[in-house]
Amino acid sequence: MKNYIKAYIVSFARLVLKLGYIFPVKKHKIIFSSYEGMQYTCNPKYLFEGLFDSLDSSYEYVWVLNNPDFLPEKYRKSVKTAKYLSPTHIYHLLTSGIIISNLGIEPIIPKRASQKFINTWHGGGAYKRVSSDMNMFSKSEKYYINKMRDIRHKGTDYFLSSCERFTEVSSKDFYIDKDRFIPSGLPRNDRFFNTTDEQRTIARNAFCKKYGIPNDNLLILYAPTFRGTHRKQEHIDNQVCSQEVAEAFVQRFNKDVTFLFRSHISKDSSMSDHFDNNVKMIDMTSYPDMQDLLEFADVLVTDYSSSIWDYCITNKPGFLFVPDLKQYNSDRGFYTPIEDWPYNYAETKKQFIEKIKSFSIEDNESKISKHTQMLGSYETGNAANIVINLIINLNGEERNSLD
Repeated sequence: MKNYIKAYIVSFARLVLKLGYIFPVKKHKIIFSSYEGMQYTCNPKYLFEGLFDSLDSSYEYVWVLNNPDFLPEKYRKSVKTAKYLSPTHIYHLLTSGIIISNLGIEPIIPKRASQKFINTWHGGGAYKRVSSDMNMFSKSEKYYINKMRDIRHKGTDYFLSSCERFTEVSSKDFYIDKDRFIPSGLPRNDRFFNTTDEQRTIARNAFCKKYGIPNDNLLILYAPTFRGTHRKQEHIDNQVCSQEVAEAFVQRFNKDVTFLFRSHISKDSSMSDHFDNNVKMIDMTSYPDMQDLLEFADVLVTDYSSSIWDYCITNKPGFLFVPDLKQYNSDRGFYTPIEDWPYNYAETKKQFIEKIKSFSIEDNESKISKHTQMLGSYETGNAANIVINLIINLNGEERNSLD
């Protein structure tokens, strides 16, 4: 019943908020949001920084941040901030000419015809399903999800796509015509193409110094995705950051190991994770930018996370540890069979250790190449430029000489 009531409340709120139409839309105002104001990160961050350097001073920028201190200091005098779903946030949503978010537009907002919404999304490739017909949802939950998606698809003007497969499955799941998808790749991944080896080494060394990690350690990033649903998280038993796994990596790569553990951004902070005190591990859950960690890591271990897609670009070693594969596949399902993913997978710790010891660089690179070709990658390192030029064209202007 509560899901039907929630749908009614959203419809009523949309009607009331049309009173905000008394305020004019400013075509030169752009509002950015990442994970409902939880972080200054992901694709909106990289688009904002590109736009800030490319457009003239007539543009006004707003960031949705629950903690305004997350905005880098150099932007604070020029950029406004608003807490998620605060009156200020709603006002800017109703009056910004361009709305950019890595989630869907807020359903309570009755977007106006003169506004343009660009959904950057927050994951590439096509792995775990996000459609409403998953077994994990009840009938009433599916009703509510479909109602919200119907609202969001009508308000979405452009949707960034990482690959052909993403466009294919997402156009069906989000009810959005394929011609609204932009074959750009993801702005957050441009750095993997455009950062030099020297820049990467300097940044990695600075990161290691900050966290007291020897530069010659093997950095293993363990970044599992959430279990359950976005708003109802389930606990994840951390079996990866353990002494047995560390020893296997030392044996295969002949380096001391430091684990970098990162929970999913939306995980309930009240949940506790179990750690093995016999290994060196640093909790990176609150680290501001996942792309830094992917760039600094020597090895990625994940499960069903779309970080798989981003990490493919680096061509570095990766592993999938999926002890709940059968249950996860039954509840949620996959767009692409896990056998066709770019890394070898293991369902038990014993299998995982065997995969580490028998790891082959040639096999790893071959699987990555086949996977990205199969999904039809759009990643070229030019995603931000594509979107910036789109915004400039929408406003009938020219790009400034900085570019």
